[in-house]
Amino acid sequence: MKRFYFVLLILTLSVANSSKLYAQEKYKVYCSIIGNESELRNGVVTISIDFGQDDLKKNYLVDEQGNRLKFKTMISAMNYMSKLGWNLEETSHSTDKLLGGLISVWVLSKDVYSDDEITQGFQTMLMFEQNR
Repeated sequence: MKRFYFVLLILTLSVANSSKLYAQEKYKVYCSIIGNESELRNGVVTISIDFGQDDLKKNYLVDEQGNRLKFKTMISAMNYMSKLGWNLEETSHSTDKLLGGLISVWVLSKDVYSDDEITQGFQTMLMFEQNR
């Protein structure tokens, strides 16, 4: 009978340890949205995104048809990203030396289980062109 309980204990511990091996833990990833308010006179803030991609060409956000997403303010861009699970970490600002407009860089974070979740819900123009 002692042997039965010993085997049962070993099996229980084995199952508990194996479930820990397969459970993934979330980790934090970051991106930044860069807003150029030089075109604010046109009622639009030009938004680019850096999520650690290799190629920063055509890093502006587009819809399913490849049309550039337009945001009236940095807050509207942040609200868009917030709906995708991103949280604001910090902000910084500088002046565009050529056009005189404000450049805002907002660092965002999100907890994910895999890197595939980083771009979930949005696409850049480069991503759109590569997926066609």
